[in-house]
Amino acid sequence: MYLYKPCDLEKRISEAYQQNGIIYPSQLDEEYIARKFDILLVESKFGSFAEYCDDLKIVGLHNDLELLKRREVFFHEVGHLFLHVGDQSKMADSFRYFQESQTKRFTLFAAIPYHMLTYIDFSQKRDFIVYEMQETFRVPAEICERRMDYIENKMFSAKLASICS
Repeated sequence: MYLYKPCDLEKRISEAYQQNGIIYPSQLDEEYIARKFDILLVESKFGSFAEYCDDLKIVGLHNDLELLKRREVFFHEVGHLFLHVGDQSKMADSFRYFQESQTKRFTLFAAIPYHMLTYIDFSQKRDFIVYEMQETFRVPAEICERRMDYIENKMFSAKLASICS
């Protein structure tokens, strides 16, 4: 893991968590994070959403979501609050897709933050690491797989850069 260097977004998320006393994976709870970041968290019958109403930040989570999916959707919607402005329904498709790709990346870093990677034993095989991430951070396996892909790609790039320089 010594080759792994976080990107700016990862650093910003980890710093924001740490400044708000979110240090342990057990603190990555929707209600706890919502309180720490002054987000009104509500149940919704009509789908999940993120919205600003004046100075009020609101995240609505569809009430039929299974627990792990609910956590993923929560981080996704929080990403919209912190990265974007505007109503996606009034945007061009290309811009909406761009925002969604940014938010998917945010979800990886918010659900499995850089400063908490020390809780994972990266000396194990990938399948075990993904399982351990899923158990530790309580998010769907797909999120853990994508986070591992990101980590491995960053480490491969760093290794390649050190060889080529």
